[in-house]
Amino acid sequence: MSKNAIVLTGVKETLKALESFDKQAVKEFTKVINSELRIAKQDAQGFVDGEPPLSGWNTVPAVKPRSRGGAGWPAWDQSVIKTGISSTKAEGKVNKSKGYTTSAGALKNRSAAGVIYELAGRTNKSGRFIKNLEGAVGGASRLIWKSVDKNKDRIERNVSDALEKAKSTLQKNLNMRRG
Repeated sequence: MSKNAIVLTGVKETLKALESFDKQAVKEFTKVINSELRIAKQDAQGFVDGEPPLSGWNTVPAVKPRSRGGAGWPAWDQSVIKTGISSTKAEGKVNKSKGYTTSAGALKNRSAAGVIYELAGRTNKSGRFIKNLEGAVGGASRLIWKSVDKNKDRIERNVSDALEKAKSTLQKNLNMRRG
């Protein structure tokens, strides 16, 4: 998982203020965000293999999907995992320890198997499952975070440039209003 979060401040406030002056500028910023989310999502989906990462991971749904242990373990289904990777604009916590929220956009993994595959070993690095998974496909951050880490410089640059452009347009409109 990325050690450094992409932190932009003032996104919500800037866009709300800018919308009263220049809706097209807001659309351009949103277009950049949507484009980056789409690229990262497609990249993350590309990391999902057709075969399970471990030989014992079932490919058929569990008989009792809500129970813990082997009987309720989520099946490895490439299409379900890929479909579960989605983008959202809903505001939510990104980093609970630092209180960061997102209002610009985020990627989420909504499938149980996808979340396990993505995050297994992130906090608890013990156990045979974790050791086998890390040996087979590497450490935690195997889908979404892998995509974001791989493209972090481009994402930061494009989103930051788009936000600066939006701020500049807002400032120009505010200056014209003042006379």
